[in-house]
Amino acid sequence: MSQPHNINRLPAEMLLSIFRLTGTHGGPHGLPGIVIASHVCKCWRYLILQTQSLWTVLSISNREKDYADHARVWLMRGGVLPVDITIRWDSALVERKAEEALFPIDDAAPWADETSQYVRRSYMEYERFRELKRQSLMCELERHKHRWRSFKWNASSDGLIEESADADV
Repeated sequence: MSQPHNINRLPAEMLLSIFRLTGTHGGPHGLPGIVIASHVCKCWRYLILQTQSLWTVLSISNREKDYADHARVWLMRGGVLPVDITIRWDSALVERKAEEALFPIDDAAPWADETSQYVRRSYMEYERFRELKRQSLMCELERHKHRWRSFKWNASSDGLIEESADADV
């Protein structure tokens, strides 16, 4: 029978202090430190998921695959505690995804040439796609607006900050 690791002999309060140091920003593979720690063992997972105060700093980016779902889960785990929210919004990424979805390249089509390589759709549909992506995240956040302690929105395009808004709520 295997012996428990020495770190699991530490009091829960000390483990929680260590977990707080791991941070909530993306680490390896974009996962926040506490999410990575929650996958180490059952003991850590239980402790992390049951400690609402670990989930009160939400840092999210639209570069994440399911960012709106990420926000929903994070806010749910924080319970009723006040939350600090930072959004990093890459407008160029949204535009690229919209173009891929709405204007797919069809080089195999007999009519395709340099001037007509895209299937064109209306500009309004393109703008609607961009706005829906932002709205899906904002709907999740709005459900918890009574808990916002601070809110930061950093919008960038190709890595350059275009606009930034901070608010202590």
